[in-house]
Parts: sequence; structure tokens; C-alpha cells
Amino acid sequence: MKPSAPAHSTLNIQHSTLLLLDTGHCLVSARHVMRGVARESMACRALAALVGHPLHGWTLFDTGYAPRMLGATRRLPWRLYRLATPLRIRPEQAAVRQLAQVGVAPADIRRVIISHFHADHVAGLRDFPGVPVIASAEALASITGLRGLAALRRAHIPALMPDDMAARAVALPAFAGPPLPHLGPTHDLFGDGSLLLVELPGHARGQIGALLQTDAGPVLLAADGAWTSRAIREQRPPARITHFFVDDARAVGATLANLGAFAAARPEVRIVPCHCPEVVI
Repeated sequence: MKPSAPAHSTLNIQHSTLLLLDTGHCLVSARHVMRGVARESMACRALAALVGHPLHGWTLFDTGYAPRMLGATRRLPWRLYRLATPLRIRPEQAAVRQLAQVGVAPADIRRVIISHFHADHVAGLRDFPGVPVIASAEALASITGLRGLAALRRAHIPALMPDDMAARAVALPAFAGPPLPHLGPTHDLFGDGSLLLVELPGHARGQIGALLQTDAGPVLLAADGAWTSRAIREQRPPARITHFFVDDARAVGATLANLGAFAAARPEVRIVPCHCPEVVI
């Protein structure tokens, strides 16, 4: 699989290929994910995205689950993570295994963008040795020195981090690019409008999303700015029990409202929440 040939719009925006990867799921109560819905179990997927740029090569947005997640949550206190969100992970679902099926090797990945450092977004990082890890400066600072129960409370498992993380980490500058409607300033990663990073505060410190110009149209990778597409459509915030591990509960609600307003203002954009069971792979 190779990045597609350049395609140009009137704004000379490069278009990218996009492949969504389902790396496994955990089981959660739908009522915890969205207030006011039926009390039932829900498969909360962990999506990663492979982005192929015609000039800048392959980028991963998040890495999702990986089998090492099971080992990392075998003992206390990390086992509490697995008890709260029972894991359903198969080895063949790891991003590195799925990329091999389409002819992309770990060495082909030029950069990994991490939306935020919760375990279900970074468990595959060790499968891509030496690759630069791009994240907001705020997100990187939030996990520095974080250990034990303090880390667990932020859904962060330090054992999942590469040993050379400090050397590979690339902190983004403050976002000062043209704003997206209702979402605020952007950072143009490649300088051609094809991948605009945007802040999605609340769920985790320094969380970011990405607006991609793809061959199939614009796509907003919304990370955990909302957990499901239904939550955006019906404006259903998560239950208060989730306040235990989020960074800013008030900002969670504001970001959900802003995503709803963005969807109304830009209906041509496909919004992909990382955990949404509706997303078609």
C-alpha cells in the first residue's frame, strides 16, 4: 500500500489516504458513555488511523490497543483498569499486524501523533521503535513523572511507554493557525492544509484531534472529544462516574457541544470518535 498520487484542490491542498484500524475493544455500560440511554453493555472500540500523505509518507494517529496491554494490567494497581473496562484484544488486531497486511512496515511510519496518553491510545507505541512521537506540550508534560495510583487515575500506564520516549517526543507549538468553526485555532502539520491539528480539551490534558483532507472527503479524527457519534448527534455527555479520570469535566461538556456545532457548520466533514461502534472500517 502506497500513499496516493497528489491531488490538488483550488487551495492546493494535498489529499491523503486514510485507513482506520480497529485494535480491539473493552466492554462498558452504555449509560456511562452517554447519559439517559438504555442500560446495556457496549463494545467501546479503540481505533487508530493510518494516514498516507503523497509527500510526507505514513503517519499513525494513535496506536490503540496491543497484546502487551494484557500483561501491563495483570497486577495491581493496573489490574483495576482491566476490571473497570474488561478488555477484548486479539493479537492480530494490533496496529503493527494490520499494517503488515497492507504492506506497511514499522520502519515505514514517519511519525506517530498521539491524541492523548490514555492507555488505550498508546499501547502499540513500542511496536514502532525510533519513530518520533508527536503530541501537545501539555499532554507530554502531564505524564512526566506520573506513577502508581496517580497515573492510574489518569488512565495512564507508564509501562506502555517506550524506554526512549524522552528522546523521541516532539512537543507541538501553541496552536495559532486559522480556526475551525467552534473548535478554535489549528496547527497545520505539513503546511499544506491536509492535516490540521486542533485542541479538544476536557477528557485528557492536552488532547488533540486532526482534520484530514482525504481522497474520500474531509474527516475529523475526534479522539475522545466524544466517545460516540450518537453522543454528538443527541448531545449526551458521559455519566458523572467518568469524572474520576477525566481532566476537566466541564470542558468535556463544552467540547461535546462544540463538536455538535462544528458538525452543523461543516456537515461535509465525517467525524470519527475513537470509540464509536458505528464507525465502519
